[in-house]
Amino acid sequence: MTIIVGETERAALKEAMARARTYPVPWEMLEGGVVEGTDTVRIEDRSPEHKRPLPEQVALPFGYLVAISFEEQPAGICLHVSVSGPWPKKPPNTVVCGMIFTALGVPPQAEHEWTEQFLIDGKPGGLAFNAIWLVEPAVVGNA
Repeated sequence: MTIIVGETERAALKEAMARARTYPVPWEMLEGGVVEGTDTVRIEDRSPEHKRPLPEQVALPFGYLVAISFEEQPAGICLHVSVSGPWPKKPPNTVVCGMIFTALGVPPQAEHEWTEQFLIDGKPGGLAFNAIWLVEPAVVGNA
């Protein structure tokens, strides 16, 4: 079996996740880019004006790239992980994503999963697998 996430990669993923946790993306920056009702978000589904900070990124062997961010969402603080692979027109398979999620210490089943198109050399064509987990529920009412 091919090793995509060894000890070095596991440490890099955990470090990236810790860095991302220190600066969650505010809801005000995310709200304009939310696309509902689809399992695949296309480039044209997003507003051209929508901008968000770059996530923490970790390059893994064989051309896999993991992007990690924490986001302030209405439900609370969420971990968002995006995985792209060496075959850009196909999102990585569940085995590879499962290895990455295990290395990050998150449950194998996320709250929400989808594929998202990204640009390659300025043109649509790449597909990444995205998953999100609620890690800190919003506080409702007065405590």
